[in-house]
Amino acid sequence: MSRSYGRTEGAVDVKRTRGAGAPEQFVWRGRLYRVNHVLQQWDTSVTWWKDVATAPSGADLRTWRVEAAAGRCDTPGVYELSFDPVGGRWYLLRTYD
Repeated sequence: MSRSYGRTEGAVDVKRTRGAGAPEQFVWRGRLYRVNHVLQQWDTSVTWWKDVATAPSGADLRTWRVEAAAGRCDTPGVYELSFDPVGGRWYLLRTYD
């Protein structure tokens, strides 16, 4: 099962990023999560329904599916984190059980 989050409730602070921009740590709901593994990464055009010629450049959302845990004793979970380059913000899009 999974749960989706909106921009308001899914806003996160990413503490560090790896060389390719992948998150290493993030804070969500006051807890620090450490990324154990990057499982997948993809880009999504925010204007995929428009013609390529009219779509703004550099506005793609970059998303990572990661395995992360909030401590050594915490069970790892799978999270989808997305970076919005226009707003310069990170968001938690989805969590998986």
